[in-house]
Amino acid sequence: MKLEIVVISFLAVLQTVLSSELAGVKTSENFAHSTLLDTDGNYILFWNFNDTHVTFEVHVRTKGWVGFGLSGNGNMFPGDVVVGWIKDGSIHFSDRHTSGHKMPVMDKKQDWKLLYGEENEFGTVLKFVRKINTCDDVEDEVIQEGTNRIIFAYNDNDPTDDNSIMYHGTTRGTKSVALLSPNPVNGNLPADSRHFDFLNQNYMVPSEPTTYWCRGFKMPPIGKHHMIKYEAVVTPGNELNVHHILIYRCKIDNPDYWNGKTSICYNHNRTLPHCSSIVIAWAIGGKPFYFPNHVGFSVGGPEDEVFYIMETHYDNPTRRSDIIDDSGIRITITPTLRQHEAGMLELGHKVNYFQIIPPGLSNFVSKSYCTANCLSRGFTESNLTEFKIIGALQHSHLLGVAITTRHFRNGVELKPFITDPHYDFDFQELRMLPKEVPVYPGDSFQVDCTYDSTSRTTPTTGGLSTREEMCLTFTYYYPKFKLQNCLSQPIYDNFPFDNSELYHEINTVDWQNKTVVDFFRSHIDKSQVKEYCRGVHLKPQKSRIIPPPQTAHPYVVPQPDCS
Repeated sequence: MKLEIVVISFLAVLQTVLSSELAGVKTSENFAHSTLLDTDGNYILFWNFNDTHVTFEVHVRTKGWVGFGLSGNGNMFPGDVVVGWIKDGSIHFSDRHTSGHKMPVMDKKQDWKLLYGEENEFGTVLKFVRKINTCDDVEDEVIQEGTNRIIFAYNDNDPTDDNSIMYHGTTRGTKSVALLSPNPVNGNLPADSRHFDFLNQNYMVPSEPTTYWCRGFKMPPIGKHHMIKYEAVVTPGNELNVHHILIYRCKIDNPDYWNGKTSICYNHNRTLPHCSSIVIAWAIGGKPFYFPNHVGFSVGGPEDEVFYIMETHYDNPTRRSDIIDDSGIRITITPTLRQHEAGMLELGHKVNYFQIIPPGLSNFVSKSYCTANCLSRGFTESNLTEFKIIGALQHSHLLGVAITTRHFRNGVELKPFITDPHYDFDFQELRMLPKEVPVYPGDSFQVDCTYDSTSRTTPTTGGLSTREEMCLTFTYYYPKFKLQNCLSQPIYDNFPFDNSELYHEINTVDWQNKTVVDFFRSHIDKSQVKEYCRGVHLKPQKSRIIPPPQTAHPYVVPQPDCS
């Protein structure tokens, strides 16, 4: 089916900029961010933030008590919460913490400050402010730059006093939110912008737990444009089945022939060509991504490949056979070119069974490297001396609980350019960085993924299915250069077997034996690694085997100002 380019219409409601109009709710001030915390529209959160504080306003469809808070694991306890209600014209509000299935305990130090409260036609409104870091490690959670697990609850009755808060029942929930994300929502798109859809054309998803489905697209001859926004278009009802979508592009012979062709992505029956240049990465929970006003991603130009492949990962754990999907990616493009052109760089662990996660561990860290040698090749062959990272998406699967992408320069570790200590598999998005991060020849990166494998009795290996694992970071940067994939994997040269026997060894060894697990943990980070340094326009070079990079001066997190 031939793709069409459609003129974009102005949106009737902007998701966050016009947040005060969300669900007809009037807020006390203009909030830049908002989200529905429940699926029924009964609990709405608005917020603004600066370098030190976050101001929250909740609108809850109840005339009883309202609870709101933060939890490291998304459970109701342990949690850092506030509880408030309005009775006989008086506002009751307190900073508390949860320690079990019982009434929250009043904090010794009241760090959440009430600004405003009222009851209106919608229900109860509470406005309050809190420091990002209260320096209370016992009773308070730190508000993270990455994912924050919001917990919420409410009840239709007012407590008789501060010590008689009734149980919330089923009116409770949790939601992952990037409270400190600077992702802009630019409603003022250029008048000449249009959109272009990559869609799966009503694909009947197999009743398999994991399917990777690929479809080829040829971009019509539109002339050079800049992509300035992209977003997922997910078929209603399939939100939990469409796990992630990647868009690749490559130069191939006869793209007209391959336009519209489909196949399973990763097996011997694949019929589509292989493309390795990633243009777009989206994962479950991701919102629209807007490029900064001075940056665009080139499409349709004389130097741009015209053939694209969309890879969709379907997650179907219940093996449904009735899923028909027309999901995909919508890109917004403009012929008005911006100052800089963006590229995408993939960092992390090569996706294969050389990534091994032992069972029964709550905090196993898998490390992968993008070496200074590899980055320097990209700089040299691109005739560049600097690029700047503007956004990143960190990605793992079900066992992932934290991801940090570390940055090094001349043996000194800098502040990680993105970190997520509360990684949520169901909330992944390409996030704009608070500040552009400059990268120079000689710099290097390391991606650390932390896994909780206590639910498994056998090892988990790297792979494509949801029950296998990945450890990747996709970054947007400018100006564009020739390096596209900067990955690594261990070669197990310090283990008592040849790595050609790796698959057999990991499936026959006794992983219930603590000695085996301890040996693996103590040796994996000392194994030499094979680096993968790739780019469509980069000169081919044999992969190197190198010792794992060592950090002479690790990054030290600055202590918060607790004055």
